[in-house]
Formats: sequence, C-alpha cells, structure tokens
Amino acid sequence: MTMSTFKSFAVLALLFCLTMGIQTSPVQAQAYKEAFNAAIEAARANDYPTARDEFARAAELASQENDTEIATKSASNAAIIDYNIGKGLVEQENFAGALERFNAGIAMYPSYVNNYEGKALALKKLERVEEAIQAYEALIAFGNEHSDSQALRKGETGIRDHFNFLASSALGRRAEPSASDAREAIASLEELQERVDPDADTYFYLAVAHNALGNYEQAVSLADQALSLHRGSRTDAAKIHFTRGEALMYAGNITAAKESFENARFGSYRSPAEHYLETL
Repeated sequence: MTMSTFKSFAVLALLFCLTMGIQTSPVQAQAYKEAFNAAIEAARANDYPTARDEFARAAELASQENDTEIATKSASNAAIIDYNIGKGLVEQENFAGALERFNAGIAMYPSYVNNYEGKALALKKLERVEEAIQAYEALIAFGNEHSDSQALRKGETGIRDHFNFLASSALGRRAEPSASDAREAIASLEELQERVDPDADTYFYLAVAHNALGNYEQAVSLADQALSLHRGSRTDAAKIHFTRGEALMYAGNITAAKESFENARFGSYRSPAEHYLETL
C-alpha cells in the first residue's frame, strides 16, 4: 500500500494530539483514554490497521461512558481509516477486500459519505451490478438526508453511467443497430429514467435507437432534448447533430438535415457529415 493512499493520516494524527483530556469515572475513562491515545500513536507510526482497531475500541468504551464527543470522534476516525485502506485495496485491484473495508466503515460511522461511494465502486468492479446500483441509490439517499449535493450527484451519475453504457453497448453491437438492438437500448434507458433524471447522452442514445426503428420525428425531438442539455464542446455535440441530421434526411426534410450536418462537421463526424452535404 502506497504512502500516498494515507496522506491525510499525518494531519489527523497531529490533530488528535491536541484533544483535551477525558475526565469521567476512573476505570472506563482510563480505558477509552488509553485506547484513543494508542490509536493516535499507531497512526503516527503509520500503523493504520492498529489505529483503526484502537479508535473502534475507544468509540465503544466512550459510548458506554456517554462521552458522545469522544465516541463520535473515534468512530469517525475509524471510518476514515477504513476508507483509506479500502481505497488502497482498490488500487491493488483487491476489490473484495476493499468492499469489506467500506462496509466496516459504514457500520462504524454511517455519516462518513466516502465509504458509500467506495462500496458502490467496489461492487461495480466485482461486477455485482444489482448490488452496485443499490449502493448508488444508498449514496443518493445519503445526499438527500444530509443535503449533500455532491453525494447526490455522484450517486445519480453512477446509475446514469451504468444504464447509458448498456444502451451504448447495445447500439454499438454492429455497424447499423438492428430493431432488437434499438429496443434493448430503449429498455435500459427507460429503466434509467425510472431511477434518475436523464442527461444529454440518454437522449442521444434514445435518438439513435428511434432512428433505427424508423421513428424519425421522435428521433429529432430526442436529439433536440440532448442538445438542450449538452454542455461539452462542439466536437462532443457533433454526434447529436449527425443523428438529428440523419433523422431529418430519412424523413425527407433535406434542408433542415443539411443544417444539422453542417453542425456535425467536427471530429470523427466531419467526413460522413461532409459526405451527406455533398450528396444531398
């Protein structure tokens, strides 16, 4: 495991050293104080597994003594260590081990969001698709509950990327998508929209699918929706303009098709767009 994986721990350890002394009943107070201090020392020595165990022990003992502040700090620090160890295991492609760490972190301190994201990633890498989707939904729920827009966005993006990928794979199976390919893509994108809001790629793939099914008017409308949401470069948008142009061309609206093909003259779409402009 690389030292960069744990770059935050040195700062944490210094902060822990400033923690004020704990005064409560003698026996247990001494026990959780010793556990907390042992965790700090282990972290300073880069022995993060030991630090994690001692923070977990301190959290339990402090909770028994109703010391909410120390219990919360200890549990939070244990969860942070779980995340960083899990992140290191992901880098080593030990996804099962990483998943165990992320789950442990969530169980220890459910308010630390990074473990939810890590869990979803580990499940995705393990190709446990349904569980990964559930993990992304848990991340969305966390975002809603804690007013965490970043967690909400990451959860929605994880789900959206999965179903957009399924649609893209179905439509890219052959040079020209078949009707069955198109219907498969549409089914994936409909499920996406049941779970999260669509993005520009969602509408683009729907436009391609409806073009393949001969639903040209619908394809144009979907391409327009894709363009309204698109925030990338003109090169990125070229695929949408090209698909829109094809739909208009097949529908017999040559003038409008040429306008779309003109806007598609970027990147890999330049050559086919110019071909249509020259031949229509």
